[in-house]
Amino acid sequence: MKKRMLIIYTLALSTCVVQAQNTSTATAVQRIHPMNIAQQTTAFFYQNPVVLDREKHKDLRIQSGDARFASQHQAVPLVAAEFAEACLEYPIVFIKGQNEQWMALALTGLKQETNAFVDDQGVWNARYVPVSVRRYPFILAEGANNQLSLAVDMTAPQLGKEGEALLNDKGEPTEFAQSIMTLLANFQNQATSTTALVKQLNEAGLLTQQNLQVRLTDERSAIVEGVWIVDEAKFQQLPDKKVLAWFKSGELGPIYAQMLSLRNLLPLLERSQPTAVKKKAKTARKTSKAKEL
Repeated sequence: MKKRMLIIYTLALSTCVVQAQNTSTATAVQRIHPMNIAQQTTAFFYQNPVVLDREKHKDLRIQSGDARFASQHQAVPLVAAEFAEACLEYPIVFIKGQNEQWMALALTGLKQETNAFVDDQGVWNARYVPVSVRRYPFILAEGANNQLSLAVDMTAPQLGKEGEALLNDKGEPTEFAQSIMTLLANFQNQATSTTALVKQLNEAGLLTQQNLQVRLTDERSAIVEGVWIVDEAKFQQLPDKKVLAWFKSGELGPIYAQMLSLRNLLPLLERSQPTAVKKKAKTARKTSKAKEL
């Protein structure tokens, strides 16, 4: 069987170490445990989601753009349909969430309670913003007759008397609110599909639980503990028939994307550092690349 072409992330050892074992002790090691992050709250950012009521919330409006609600989250939920774009900026890992259900996460910070993509003004600085972030403060929740209805986190700072209206004069969802409901429904369906995909990868023996360590030139180090990733060696050994089936069903793309995404660990660690350390790390990377050439 011919060896399948993989995009391998190559990082100079003098600049960064990414591995699954405990390595030499480095200064200021940050230990990140996405499982703990995922259990901070049942729905990540949401503190008080309430189903919209045509009387109570008739004057409620929302202003978008402020991402400070996610400023202390080092990981956010991701669905497989996002992997192709997300893998260009975020490391993607898998965990077992509540009720032992598999879920995918985009790592957003390698420093405790710090999201490296959110600045002091609440701007999310990335080309691609995950849907789990864009949907906030909205979420689907059980309403009357156990039907899923549009709910909003009443603690969200975006809420007020200015911005986009959620209900019209008749108490019905506005066009804006309807578009949000469509986004939420699609996201929920994709989340279910993602759980099924990751479960399938695990049953095929492709997932391995690891502690990923990434290190800047003897300056800072971080360990992402207890996450699951695709085992590249095991993937190479898959029967051609299985690979072809996944290719036709569209599941091969997310697998490649997850493996490729791990090269973002070093840039993420750099983003998570103070300015002085960031500059020194970038200089080290340039020097290392020059040596390789």
